[in-house]
Amino acid sequence: MIQEERPERRHKWRSLILLSVYVFLLCVLLAELEIQIEGSAGWASDLPTWRITDPAVTWLFAGRPVTGYHVFLVLFLVTVLHFPLLFAKASIEQESKILWSLVVVAVVWDFLWFALNPSYGITRYSARHVWWFRAWFLGFPVEYFVGIAVSFIFWMLPVCKDRSSAASRACQWGVSTGLLLFLAASVAGVRFMFFGT
Repeated sequence: MIQEERPERRHKWRSLILLSVYVFLLCVLLAELEIQIEGSAGWASDLPTWRITDPAVTWLFAGRPVTGYHVFLVLFLVTVLHFPLLFAKASIEQESKILWSLVVVAVVWDFLWFALNPSYGITRYSARHVWWFRAWFLGFPVEYFVGIAVSFIFWMLPVCKDRSSAASRACQWGVSTGLLLFLAASVAGVRFMFFGT
């Protein structure tokens, strides 16, 4: 009985690691693409896109202007991340991982935009240089902490159906999210070591 469970468990952990690496690769590509599009002008400030600055709407983006660029980029990402559901049976398990991916991609991709952007790098990653993040905590925008917390909630959605899996799912979230954050920090560190920014 125990020998039968081990390959399944090994496969599950391998799948989690592959998911994290895949999501990390997606973050790197999105960050690099956005650096090519925006350059040093973050939050689409120099792009020819519509923008809404009415506080009745900007709360959706934590007080930042809502731009056509960001709205359609997020909608594109939601669509792409749901693509696998065309070929697999939709489930709360699948949706929870998709929602987790969406939230952690937003956090890690944004961080990598700064870390990899020649106009910023880690040396200019602060409230002094980044007007579109108003609140910072421990050297990071507060929205990152909120995003990581929300990713945990999304990852844990299947527990509503099966409470016995809570500890295992929390551990899986920790490994997946921790690996993703470690990879992002490593890229930022290597960039700083070689380029000093």
